[in-house]
Amino acid sequence: MESKIKTADGTETFLNEEYNEAYHSTKAGAYTESLLKFVIPCRIDSLSLEKNRIDILDVGFGLGYNVAVAIKVATDKNPDVLVEILSVEKDISVFEKIKKLNIPEDLKEIYDHILSGGFEGNIYRAKGKNFSLNILFGDARQILKTVRKKFDAVFYDAFSPKVNTEMWTVEIFKAVKELMRQEAILSTYSASLAVRKGLIDAGFKIGLVEPIGRKSYSTVATIKGIIPPLTQKEKNRLEHSPYAVPFRDSKNMDLPPYVIKKNWESIVEKNLLTKF
Repeated sequence: MESKIKTADGTETFLNEEYNEAYHSTKAGAYTESLLKFVIPCRIDSLSLEKNRIDILDVGFGLGYNVAVAIKVATDKNPDVLVEILSVEKDISVFEKIKKLNIPEDLKEIYDHILSGGFEGNIYRAKGKNFSLNILFGDARQILKTVRKKFDAVFYDAFSPKVNTEMWTVEIFKAVKELMRQEAILSTYSASLAVRKGLIDAGFKIGLVEPIGRKSYSTVATIKGIIPPLTQKEKNRLEHSPYAVPFRDSKNMDLPPYVIKKNWESIVEKNLLTKF
């Protein structure tokens, strides 16, 4: 049975047994992480004032905090905005976990609408006054190849590269990039050199977001949007570190995760031998 965890800001999350990782940062807090690592870095507050409709791609629906906080922030800024969200998720049991959470008071109405939705095949659909949510369940690598629309923001919230390696490759970042508008911003909690190098190799420019709940900066990426810059220290690490090697999948994005990880480790090992 998966364990419920109280996080630093008082909100709750779960430990995922398959990956042995919590869905959210326990040190930052589930709500705080969603707000400060995803929603604000992707400029959802500003976008709600600039556009009548915001299209969000949510990679890793999880317990729904990123989605719910985004809807709240957008509608607080602009009560007339429409937020259209396409989420990708592997675990169909997330709704049972959500029902066991003590939802923050200011998100309860949004969660009520989310939980009142229903399945049409492998797609879960939910609607509220200011939002529509479609969650596609299955292998994100294959699902993303079928999507045919452009997004204003991407919340990239898969489990860590250590355990969910296939979700952090150059190939999947390229697939996501094809779905983004030029000014759109992708935000992720990851500080991994492999992830940052993968985003760069996929054609993004990347930047850093101030640490929340830990020492490491999180990462943002865009095609032509405005994002915080890289520090000189991080530029040097990306250029010289033997670990600044991106994860690589096959062209069809169907390599087993252990193969992707093993291939990455082999290149890093060669780099270490060369360096030392």
